[in-house]
Amino acid sequence: MTAAAGLLVLGTPATADEAPPTTFTGTTDNLIFTKSVIGNAAVHPGDTVTYKTEIKHNESGIERSIAKIRDIPPAGFVLVPGSAKATYLGVTNRATISNESDGGVSAKCSSGCTFLVGGFVVKKNQPVTLEATYTVPVGTAFGTYDSGMLFDVNAFSTLQGLNPINVNVQVVDPSVATGTTLVAPATAKVGTPVDLTATVAPSDASGTVQFKDGGNDIGSPVPVSGGSATLSHTFDSVGAHDITAAYNAGPGFHSSTSGVQTVDVSADTTTTISAPNAALVGDSITVSAVVTPANAVGTVQFKDGETNLGAPVAVVNGTASLTRSYDASGTHSFTAVFTGEAGYGDSVSTATQLDVSDPDWGTTTTVVEPLTAVVGEPTNLSATVSPIPSSGTVTFKVDGAEVGTAPVGTGDGVAILPHTFASAGAAAVTAEFSGGTGFIGSTSTSFTVNVTDPEPARADTTTSLTVSGSAQVGKALQLKATVAPGTANGMIQFKSGTTPIGAPVAVVNGVATLTHTFDDEGTFGLTANFVGDAGWKNSVSGPTVVQVGTAPTDGGGTGSVDTGSLSGLIPLFGS
Repeated sequence: MTAAAGLLVLGTPATADEAPPTTFTGTTDNLIFTKSVIGNAAVHPGDTVTYKTEIKHNESGIERSIAKIRDIPPAGFVLVPGSAKATYLGVTNRATISNESDGGVSAKCSSGCTFLVGGFVVKKNQPVTLEATYTVPVGTAFGTYDSGMLFDVNAFSTLQGLNPINVNVQVVDPSVATGTTLVAPATAKVGTPVDLTATVAPSDASGTVQFKDGGNDIGSPVPVSGGSATLSHTFDSVGAHDITAAYNAGPGFHSSTSGVQTVDVSADTTTTISAPNAALVGDSITVSAVVTPANAVGTVQFKDGETNLGAPVAVVNGTASLTRSYDASGTHSFTAVFTGEAGYGDSVSTATQLDVSDPDWGTTTTVVEPLTAVVGEPTNLSATVSPIPSSGTVTFKVDGAEVGTAPVGTGDGVAILPHTFASAGAAAVTAEFSGGTGFIGSTSTSFTVNVTDPEPARADTTTSLTVSGSAQVGKALQLKATVAPGTANGMIQFKSGTTPIGAPVAVVNGVATLTHTFDDEGTFGLTANFVGDAGWKNSVSGPTVVQVGTAPTDGGGTGSVDTGSLSGLIPLFGS
């Protein structure tokens, strides 16, 4: 397809029953050219319109060299300075842009051009585009305006493209008058959403509505659909709020603003209270109240049961607090009573309880095992807490890194944690007791474990422990260690915490057994430590927790034993 013999005068307005074309695609030889309107093709005097022209290869035949691309706007349209850009080889800085006498622009290749003759190289997957934006002059007659595009192909005898090309914009009648009304509730509660609805007439008006509280915007503009826009809004302050709806017109319409609708906003309040759950005699404790909304005005009276604690405290930024101490142990029930002002309602918190107790015992934590270990072989980290606490856990660390937590036995004060060392050397082990009811936490000094590499000729073993019988003071329990594989030779040392139970027992066919009787009540962590003969690695079972109860007097009694894997144990020792 070639250009017309001469340039046509463009811009003569025309009318049609339907929107004229805004894009055109044509071909010439093995090139495809397309011109389109980018964005809205229905514009008003003073608006801008952007055209995009693309020339690409049809992926057949030789590549082409485009010496020049030219965009031709409707007559009288004014080029927006700096808007023209050519995209070539994926970037926009490879062309020289020039203004044409008809008000349009042209682009010539300036980088990455055809060898010798210059020009944009157009081939498969390598198009060239030209974009330009023009202003529609004020006073332009309403109607349809065509445009054109031309391009010069090296080795072609004539210009290519079309002028006019039937790529049109319509200059339409400017805005029409609108009216906006607002519907809003007469009252509202702080924190409760309400709908604000604006109605715009005529109903086909496009644009957005910005709702306002006095001079402040409420949220973002809401698109108008079918002549209506609705916003759900939650007021955050009490008082009278003057609400308006400002319609921001789309193309073809004038903006308008509704009258004022006054919404009287009040606020319910809620009060919550917080205090420590426990404290010691003489401790300074703080009781705090939080009132919502945070801007509520009023005071809080703190109470211990029915007794006022001091004078009412002013609420500042939604909070009020009171500090005091107690000189005797006991239980206290606190509430916070908020008395509101300036439109804020009263509210009362639920109660929170404080238990005041006498100071706890100090403790000493000591790491006692193991003295040695082998890389890759399971062992147990053991620590004692003195005096023996009634509850609590011990967290073990190796070279400063936490490796696990185990419960403290209430019968022996021992915590045992299975662990496998990953590297040889002197490992620094520490144990931190968490503290428990009536006992203060403590941290051990560093304990050195000499970790050596395993003997390469030894085979791996695993050891498990089961306990059966009556877990009562004075009653015998059966301890059974099972070593896998069953052919492993060696000795089993049973332990309660860190204390050996009897002498080592030889392993026969993978099993070693021992009978043991406990003399004291409490929880005890039992382990089985396998020391292998030549060719077998040592191994140790995880702790099995035994809860030893009182001895029976009339056929009854208490006590329990949890045996088997760690996943089925009383959760007093970490696995």
